Amino acid sequence: MRDAIKDIPLYDRTARKAHQWTMVVLVAAGLVIQGVAGGLLIALAGLIMLVGRFWWPADLVRQLVWRALEPAGLLKRDDVHEDHETRRVARVMGGAIWVIAAAFMLAGNPVLAWVLSIPIGVMVALDASLDFCALCFLLAQLDQRGLLRRA
Repeated sequence: MRDAIKDIPLYDRTARKAHQWTMVVLVAAGLVIQGVAGGLLIALAGLIMLVGRFWWPADLVRQLVWRALEPAGLLKRDDVHEDHETRRVARVMGGAIWVIAAAFMLAGNPVLAWVLSIPIGVMVALDASLDFCALCFLLAQLDQRGLLRRA
């Protein structure tokens, strides 16, 4: 069991959690503010998640944590063994959904923006607070039931 854990890479959990909480705050503020300003906040969160997944410098929150907050001692780095493959997929899906929600908000349809944004926000908050990855859980359940093909 110990050898299996060593095979899983180390990741900075502090940066992940700071990123997640920042995204939740941006989206919540966007939903409350609504209009153009609200839509832009939701779009910003979605783009940071989506673009930052493929190009690390675009993840402004993690860059702030790694380059300023941790070196200054304001946040303590917490390296843990985590499997990020499913979280990466969830990040792309969540970011894309928030970009779509922002488009609805900007088009004057805040109800659809709320309907799309809130479930993603809840899932991100669950992962940030309890380390519960909803997509990881769903895939594990499907795999347990034999509904996923083995690679």
